[in-house]
Amino acid sequence: MPELTPVLIVVALIVLVLIGMALGWRASKRRSVQYGEVAQLPDDPGQDLLTADVFYVSTTLEAQALQRVASRGLAVRGRATVQVFWSGVSLALPGQDAVFIPTTSITGLGTGTVTVDRVVEPGGMIVITWILGSTPVDTYLRPLSGDDKTRILDTIHAIRPGSVASSRFDEDSHASSNEESEL
Repeated sequence: MPELTPVLIVVALIVLVLIGMALGWRASKRRSVQYGEVAQLPDDPGQDLLTADVFYVSTTLEAQALQRVASRGLAVRGRATVQVFWSGVSLALPGQDAVFIPTTSITGLGTGTVTVDRVVEPGGMIVITWILGSTPVDTYLRPLSGDDKTRILDTIHAIRPGSVASSRFDEDSHASSNEESEL
């Protein structure tokens, strides 16, 4: 029995850590309710300007890369499909309803290096700054290729109201990776 005591202590500590993690995650999800509901993809979002596979990393409070927003559809990272329409950006993770970021909610666009659980090369993630409810948030996407990164950035930049690049896109064209865009 004496040799079993250290094993029981280790098991008890592991259980306590797991309970603490579960309670912390529940609290994070409860806090995220205050930010508002995430929009769902409309029945007819318009023409699909771009579809690309990405790795969804996180959504955080704006300029607070370690404060995860755990709202529905934004809580768990994983592979995702991003679609850009004239009406906004859709982010679909397997097994979840697509999250929709209306064009009118997008307030910024750029690249980033650090967020919750992820550090990449400089400029290795796309950062979409937008308004969730009344709270500014940053959504971090990791493109699977450099060409995808350029195409996604150019296309989202083009749909933003007042964008100089929007004149280069019409209802019948798609973003190409060789077009330049000022961010």
